[in-house]
Amino acid sequence: MRIFEERGVVLFDAAMGTALIAAGQPAGSGSEEMNISAPETVKNIHLKNIKAGSDVVTSNTFGITQRMSRGEKDNALKLLGEAVTLAKSAAAGGGPGGRKVFACLGMGPSGTLLGPLGDISYESIEDLYAAQAEAGARADADFILLETFADLEEFTRAARAAKKASGLPVLGTMTFGESGRTFMGASPEGLILAAREEGLVAAGANCTLNPDEMLPVVSELLSLAGGLPVIVQPNAGQPVYTDGKTAYKTSAMAFIAGAEKLLELGVSGIGGCCGTDPEIISAIRDIIDRRQKS
Repeated sequence: MRIFEERGVVLFDAAMGTALIAAGQPAGSGSEEMNISAPETVKNIHLKNIKAGSDVVTSNTFGITQRMSRGEKDNALKLLGEAVTLAKSAAAGGGPGGRKVFACLGMGPSGTLLGPLGDISYESIEDLYAAQAEAGARADADFILLETFADLEEFTRAARAAKKASGLPVLGTMTFGESGRTFMGASPEGLILAAREEGLVAAGANCTLNPDEMLPVVSELLSLAGGLPVIVQPNAGQPVYTDGKTAYKTSAMAFIAGAEKLLELGVSGIGGCCGTDPEIISAIRDIIDRRQKS
């Protein structure tokens, strides 16, 4: 995908869920409902990330697969279409200095176990991802980002279905623990092999770990990638719940310092997952620009 060649390092955005909660998302409602109930709030979050320097904004669609797996297909796809439209509308104005901004369809895991022992068949899970990919393509998404997967089988089938159904470039990330594996046992090597087999244009890690904790996994991914772009979107550490509010253990300063280490390793894309905000993205933008000028 040319964006990696043209930009050197692609800067993704910060956490959507964290921003929506801060913006007053009603308790008990899904974040995707905000695409219809509060579209300007969602679009404004995209615009803040673009102003901060993001090359890519990701649609507010992480929970759509789970909704579809519960039988909410029609409403879920409506929410997805609105989400991509909002991301495209925000990206249309470009970034600082006239930088082109891309809007991607984000797709998350189903939250179910796949057959034969699980709750959903392989064919059915592929249908869920194919339907989302088709809807995203109709809404003019620039590419698809699979994110926060733990099951390599589901990841592989999602990638296959998304690419076939949409014709769009597909990127994918899985979420690894400090053990170097996902909680379902997938390894960095398994991810890279699947990414190559399914023709993904980039692969990497997101969520769970903060930047420093992610260094070993990212180092392994880079050693295995063989030229495939590696992308990372770390958490701001683990969440801490106090007086009904959620905070994250890793400070902005520590996150930014860790992000610089990930850039030094040679990642091709970076952004933020849970607990991150546009201020962090702005600081990473400064690091990327400074490194590219030196």
